[in-house]
Amino acid sequence: MSKEHFTDQELAEVKAAQRLAYDAVAAVEAQLYEGITEKQAAKAIEDWLRAHGVTRFFHYGFAWFGDRTRFKNFEKPKGGALTSLLNPKIAHFGKQFQPTDRPLRRGDAVILDVGPVVGGFACDMGYSCSLGGEDDEDFHAARMALEPHRALILDLVRQGTPQSRIYREVDKLIADQGYENIHSYYPGSVIAHKVGKVPGTRLPTFRVQGFSPQAIAYLSGHLLESAIRPRLNRTPLWGETSDQPCEPGLWAVEPHIGKGEIGVKWEELLVVTEDDAYWLDDDLPHIRYWQQHRAA
Repeated sequence: MSKEHFTDQELAEVKAAQRLAYDAVAAVEAQLYEGITEKQAAKAIEDWLRAHGVTRFFHYGFAWFGDRTRFKNFEKPKGGALTSLLNPKIAHFGKQFQPTDRPLRRGDAVILDVGPVVGGFACDMGYSCSLGGEDDEDFHAARMALEPHRALILDLVRQGTPQSRIYREVDKLIADQGYENIHSYYPGSVIAHKVGKVPGTRLPTFRVQGFSPQAIAYLSGHLLESAIRPRLNRTPLWGETSDQPCEPGLWAVEPHIGKGEIGVKWEELLVVTEDDAYWLDDDLPHIRYWQQHRAA
């Protein structure tokens, strides 16, 4: 069964892991400077987490600068979720998404993204910031535009709305706001994917185009189960064709929008149970950003 249930203690451990990941990107954000490359920033995230006890990753550090935050000129995935997940030319598993030698310039939008594994449980987060561009009206407007997506997604999940309809509702909101849907470039065009207790944490691990083999096994295993027994198991990749409500488990939700040279996203964990749904943590940097600027 692909349904996953977590105890309060397990959720507390995942919440601590998510906060640790946010602490890592906040530390790297504070160290950004003109000329640092995407590769160097991504490595700095991993180094910070390793220095704080992390030895395994669901996915390793990603960093995108400037127009790469909106995946300008990137190729969109084709075919089903499993095909795009394993296609070496597409999305995270292709060169276009890997951190590059592109240097950071003042005023650039920045996205930092990492998925550490702590205590056998994976989390995944993404964070938008800027180098000296905090006063840029377009960047600020894009970050604020993401706020209503959080409440919309939660409300529709709680109503038992099929994922495909939620995807379309988010798409409509993005279009109404004047932005482009950038998460449609991800494997399976996903707006979210499952995370949980990854297999093989005692086995050797290594980097496979930014992901660990354990992460690939986790997602591929769920996908195969959903293909073999679709009535009992739903896909772990929440895309525009997912026609079922969210299954119980942990979902890494990552709406990503863009316009011009700017792309912004947030990514955090949504807990779905048999009869409810809620965000794992309501005290995260993007939420504080919205609250501070609403108050101002």
